Amino acid sequence: MLIQCTKALLDRVGINLREQAPGAGPVAQPLGPLAAWHAHLVDLDIGNAIVLMNDATRFPVVICGPGPDDFSRLKALIRDAIVVALSMEGVNEAIIDAYMTQAGEIEFARTANRSMVAKLKKAVSDISYVSSFVDENTLIQRYASIAAGRLEQRLPDGTDLCPLDETLKQLGREFGMSEDGTPRPVLDVELYQLKIQLEIDGFDIWRRVLVPSNFSFRHLHRVIQAVFDWQNYHLHLFEARGQGPRPKEIVMNDGADILDCFDPDQYDILQEAVTALGDIFPTHDDVIYEYDFGDSWIHTITLEGIVRSNAFEATYLEGNGERPPEDIGGPWGYIDYVRVMADPSDPEHESMRLWAKSQTAWQLTPEELQRKLRNCTSGFGE
Repeated sequence: MLIQCTKALLDRVGINLREQAPGAGPVAQPLGPLAAWHAHLVDLDIGNAIVLMNDATRFPVVICGPGPDDFSRLKALIRDAIVVALSMEGVNEAIIDAYMTQAGEIEFARTANRSMVAKLKKAVSDISYVSSFVDENTLIQRYASIAAGRLEQRLPDGTDLCPLDETLKQLGREFGMSEDGTPRPVLDVELYQLKIQLEIDGFDIWRRVLVPSNFSFRHLHRVIQAVFDWQNYHLHLFEARGQGPRPKEIVMNDGADILDCFDPDQYDILQEAVTALGDIFPTHDDVIYEYDFGDSWIHTITLEGIVRSNAFEATYLEGNGERPPEDIGGPWGYIDYVRVMADPSDPEHESMRLWAKSQTAWQLTPEELQRKLRNCTSGFGE
């Protein structure tokens, strides 16, 4: 495996010219497909990081906050980071093993040319853009690749390339057959079957979904917003109880102001964008999702089962009941709303009906809903 480093990274690692592999370049057929990468040592808002970009697919991998001991074992660290990034995408373990074996031992070299350096700078820019998925307390980043790897790259011919899609395609082309000739899927994804119940006395409103266990709670937030057709106007949080001396609050990490609202002496505070569902389930049978701290819509999330799939995406299975209008005043306001809407003679009926048109859920077809769910892994916004 060829890691072509910028001068800043070579100097930090302390590699001199005679230690560098000859013949660095964007195409390295003797090493096998996908075996050439570029790497840069950069300063992000959260500190220094190593950003790697695959030469063939532009797929990014991030190592955050490496210290002196990490630079001394950089080869092993890079291999581990690549394995983690591919595993988080649900890539079949056998395919990862085959790829890493064929790629071989790591050799360092200079950057290949200005064109590749420009592409590497774009990868760094993409990581900065999705920085809410970077965990400053973790060395090998699990979610930066998921977010940035789906940002399309413009090619010289005017077409777009998705780094993740290109990586999966090339892995399948090269390693999609086992040694005995049996086809093997590129993806082997663990899925959680979750039931999400909106807690309103006297109403049975719920959705059932399949989601990858590698999804972050930020991704799950997007799934819940999609399947209930909430409008994402308000703040939210997750809470997990039942394991350890204190409940876990899994919170939005868009800014320090939000994190400051929670007392670390009472709760274990986790950041939703970098906390995996698999970190919490299945040791916690139920997780609470609260949307809109004013209306306080409480959703109970229950893990019902675990299945495997060849697709890294959320899937809507079934559901019951229409969610309340946004800003109706919480469960008690919703009960009053139902009463008024059921009585055309009520003096508030007509005004309530007109107001509700802009607040109630759209009636989406299963196909439309599934399209919304496919956007849950994008790196864009909240």
